[in-house]
Amino acid sequence: MDKKKNLAGVLIPVILAVVVVIVFAISGHITKNTDNSEPTAQTTEQASTEPSTLASSKVNLVAVGDNLIHNTLIDAGDNGSGTLDYTSFYEQIKPDISSADIAVINQETMLGGADFDYAGYPQFNTPWEVGTAAIDAGFDIFTCATNHSMDVGFKGIEQECKFFDEHPEVVHVGTNDTEEDYNTVVYYTKNDIKFAILNYTYGTNGISLPEGKSWCINMMDKDKITADVTTAKQNADVVIVFPHWGTENSSEVSDYQKEYTKLFSDLGVDIVIGAHPHVLQPVEWVENESTGKKMLVYYSLGNFISHQTSVDQLCGGMAKITVEKNNGEISITSAKLTPVVCWYAKNSSGKFDFKVYKLADYTDSLASSHAQSSKGVTPDYFTNHCKDVVSDEFLDIS
Repeated sequence: MDKKKNLAGVLIPVILAVVVVIVFAISGHITKNTDNSEPTAQTTEQASTEPSTLASSKVNLVAVGDNLIHNTLIDAGDNGSGTLDYTSFYEQIKPDISSADIAVINQETMLGGADFDYAGYPQFNTPWEVGTAAIDAGFDIFTCATNHSMDVGFKGIEQECKFFDEHPEVVHVGTNDTEEDYNTVVYYTKNDIKFAILNYTYGTNGISLPEGKSWCINMMDKDKITADVTTAKQNADVVIVFPHWGTENSSEVSDYQKEYTKLFSDLGVDIVIGAHPHVLQPVEWVENESTGKKMLVYYSLGNFISHQTSVDQLCGGMAKITVEKNNGEISITSAKLTPVVCWYAKNSSGKFDFKVYKLADYTDSLASSHAQSSKGVTPDYFTNHCKDVVSDEFLDIS
């Protein structure tokens, strides 16, 4: 009897210890799995309460211009089997996109998807498969406030938002299916650096916003911008504004752009990356007269991919920016523009093939096969054009 008591006295603590270890192991496994499932994109107005874990960190960000999907581009992805595939559009540029810490694309045309007829100019509706191809290429953030945001009405915006709801691995800004989203600043955290991502458009091609739902698109409203930037600066390390602005087909910076550039600078924005003109515009540092703070401005990255036909519309830019954080201090340590060329030509089936190349990879052979070859779309022309528009400080054709 005494032996049984002694044995029990030994076994019970051992069993209890084993149970405790198992419980903590299970708990730790669940916690780990939950942590791993947390997205890097944060869409909240509240500042993160998590303490900084890195003394120094770095983010390489790339951004490209207009993903402008005309009828011929829609047709190019139709393989005749009832499915659509647009991955070939981006395959030549994918290494630069997928290797970046953050990659941003301007989704010029509405991702309304199959609930509406697919359409090109003048009122666009783009297949969801274009969005999935861009995600596959490595894009993390889609800016969607453009002059085409009302092309398929509010229902089109709802479908675009639904597409992104089904792809939580990326975020989009600029179009909203709820007023709550309109009033929410979007944040994206990478490598311990928190970015606020803001996107606005000058207009919607004369199409009125739906009554009672003016919140469905982020417009270039100064009060809205001021409120958003004020909130963003309280919560983010870096504030980036993506304005849809400027004069189409002009490499000159307009008075409207200058007006809003001053507003962004006065509010303390860090980086501005513009779209809409369909052609390249200059890059510069803008120093605030009162504070001395320098703001990096890419006035227009031009087109990324399209079936526009003017030579200068075929040459866009990829912003490449390095942001570093050292002991809580943020600095932009590199700011470049890498030119890109949209190539297209008819294939044996009578359809067009489309691809995007870095200018450094765009050859005389590709130029001679380009559908616009008769217009002189040569590497030399694009090189000289880029040098005319973008200063040597920022231009990177290597």
